[in-house]
Amino acid sequence: MANDALTKEQQYIAGEYRKSRITRRRLIGQGIKAGLIGAISIGYSRFPTFAFAQGGQYADHPALKAMKNWKGAPPEPTSPVTVTDWAEAGERWELPQRAVYPIWQAAHPNVKIDIVATPIGEMFPKIQLAMASKSNKYGIIDEDYGFLPQLISAGHLTNVQPYLDKDPAYRDDLYKDVPENVLDLWRNKPVKQGGTLHAVPPDSNCQLFVYRKDVFDKLGIKKLPETWPETIAVAKELTGSGQYGFTGTLRRGYWACHVFNTIFWSHGGEWFANGYKEPPTLNTEPAHIALDIMKKLLPFGAPGTLNAVDDEANALVTTGTAVMAPSLWGGSVWTSPKTNPKFYDKIGVDIVPKGSGPNGDRRPIMGGLGLFIPTYAKNKEWAWEWIKFAASKEVGKEWVEGLGQPARNSVLKQYSTVQPYFLALAKSLPHAHRMEPIPETGELYETVGTALADVFTGSKSIDDGLKSGQSAAEDVMRKAGYYKK
Repeated sequence: MANDALTKEQQYIAGEYRKSRITRRRLIGQGIKAGLIGAISIGYSRFPTFAFAQGGQYADHPALKAMKNWKGAPPEPTSPVTVTDWAEAGERWELPQRAVYPIWQAAHPNVKIDIVATPIGEMFPKIQLAMASKSNKYGIIDEDYGFLPQLISAGHLTNVQPYLDKDPAYRDDLYKDVPENVLDLWRNKPVKQGGTLHAVPPDSNCQLFVYRKDVFDKLGIKKLPETWPETIAVAKELTGSGQYGFTGTLRRGYWACHVFNTIFWSHGGEWFANGYKEPPTLNTEPAHIALDIMKKLLPFGAPGTLNAVDDEANALVTTGTAVMAPSLWGGSVWTSPKTNPKFYDKIGVDIVPKGSGPNGDRRPIMGGLGLFIPTYAKNKEWAWEWIKFAASKEVGKEWVEGLGQPARNSVLKQYSTVQPYFLALAKSLPHAHRMEPIPETGELYETVGTALADVFTGSKSIDDGLKSGQSAAEDVMRKAGYYKK
């Protein structure tokens, strides 16, 4: 398949997604636009909680009632206290926190949470600089779980488990409501190995299966493909007359690796089946199967797929060019009338296909952001109370209306009428697979994904691409000091 450019319409839509992602803080300052999921002209009037500033009352709000029973909170301050919360700009991160903040003000009028935002692409390098200088400017930071191992290993994060353990009822409810594999993303190691929480996630994500229900119905396709090999036949059937049966985020490097991972893991593969002190286990049968499936899907891929990150792939779906995407990162861009006015009510979302064979299962790659307290923070007790509040189910309504994507199963199910894809997310999260919990993961995915992209473009065979990927991964791990072989 030629890697043709997106149409002008698709380029415009993808550009709007990306532009809003990069410049949200400026847009919010104008009080107008709110980002990726299509809040292209959505103001704070969409958030009911902002009525507080106009005299709204929260005396009967379930969060205020619940907070009266929480344990371990410090005494209410008699003079103002300010805690700075540093978040990624825009939907899922900054905006839901702003949406629930007026409720917090009603409970703690003397504790101001100063929410500051940075474009997501700039966030982690700036966090690294702030932590390296042991800055005490930030009480709470919102960040992707993929960076947690590096921050923990450098001693930059506060262990929040002791704070959580002071309130057993809240802790047990959190454990029951958020899948264990999601909470494990925020521990120094899995709970079954004695791990403790260093952050708490009010947010979750994983790759999902996105498709056009109307097109499936028109062609008489009664059910979704159950396995990854079955997606190839369905993609072929869906392709024709200017529509395509496949798209995904196959841009060379990090993005292509995400799609590979979901299929690779679904067939029983693991990057380090023998542990991190041994070489990676990439050049294996599950990897061959995954690349073979991806190569067979490519003839039915929409133009632009080979250069797509999520913005471009989403644009291919919302413009009607691609009618099936078996592994896209979760988000409301497909089901929102703001971002998908033509097809928002025709989109279906479900769990990704499973691998074939005895080891086959569903293993979508996981995402998600959590709130942590830097080691150097001041007012840690109040920082923890804000994290606890933001992650509570009692603010679920405002969190969702504020463009959040919850981690709690109860909230995902309760507000699936607001965001229909929440049910697919709730279904998928217990099956989802985390990225490698080591500091080198980003570099591994970039280098191996670059080697795999040579297979997609036809410049290397599957065997040669996997040999290159294996060698590149070994080099990364050897240079990082995991082994000397």
